[in-house]
Amino acid sequence: MPSTNLTEFILLGLPYRRRIQTCVFAVFLCVYILSLFGNLIIIAITCTYRQLQTPMYFFLTSLAFLDILFISSTVPKLLSILVGGNQVISLSGCLIQLYVYISLGGTEFFLLAAMSIDRYLAICHPLRYSAIMSSDNCRKLIVGSWAFGFLDHILSVFLISQLKFCRISSIINHFFCDASALLHLSCSDTWVVRNVLFGSAIPTILGSFIVTVSSYFFILLSIYGISSAQGRRKMFSTCSSHFVVVSIVYGSCIFLYIRTDESRSSSTEKAVSVFNSIFLPCLNPFIYTLRNEMIKNILKGFWRTNVRLCVKD
Repeated sequence: MPSTNLTEFILLGLPYRRRIQTCVFAVFLCVYILSLFGNLIIIAITCTYRQLQTPMYFFLTSLAFLDILFISSTVPKLLSILVGGNQVISLSGCLIQLYVYISLGGTEFFLLAAMSIDRYLAICHPLRYSAIMSSDNCRKLIVGSWAFGFLDHILSVFLISQLKFCRISSIINHFFCDASALLHLSCSDTWVVRNVLFGSAIPTILGSFIVTVSSYFFILLSIYGISSAQGRRKMFSTCSSHFVVVSIVYGSCIFLYIRTDESRSSSTEKAVSVFNSIFLPCLNPFIYTLRNEMIKNILKGFWRTNVRLCVKD
């Protein structure tokens, strides 16, 4: 890494008054614990119950594990800023956080695309589903999603690490190390880095988006062709939760990164980033469990069993 004038940065975080920061800290801490708890429950019940040893739940487990890592890449540092004012982050720590954050984001796009393919095969080709979406093929899709997600931005982060940061201000107006914020602080020519970042992100986002939209297009055609209203509802319920998550993820991503100008308010970007990186990983397990009858029945059975045991004791 070339010599730089800046070896550490100051994360501005969410600049509120002290009393408000305490309330925000309490909210984010509860959301973080709830997210860990909800996603760990999905992982635990999927690994424990034999009836859930199917491709759909393997994808769901992988997504839950990703959500745990995703929220953990930003929230602990944000909590330390809110409660202790620990705003300083080293250049190496900043680059690591950036790499983990964008890699997990890319992995999520690939996983959502793979899940849409799984739902397409289950609804549009039910007789061939078991043969096509075998355990081996499911494993390859999951491993491939993680591998491509973490390989996609290696060059981008490496090029950012080679930039010279010599601005008078070392303040990053965000609660985590965002690529655009780092590029803004650099006094080097960032044209190449920006194009590499764009070239890495577009195939990931656009490619997964095309796969996902195409899958749901054929799914909707298949559901529309079912004569029974009950049958249509049953088919739609099998993919509605995934469709909700896909809509939220792509919607927030388009709002944050597909822009026509640079005039967007930083406070607006922070608000969307808070939802995307903090609240969404918490919402995902509840979206899936509330829309999935099998998981709900397992949780209800587990709850009744434990209540009976408590009453007997």
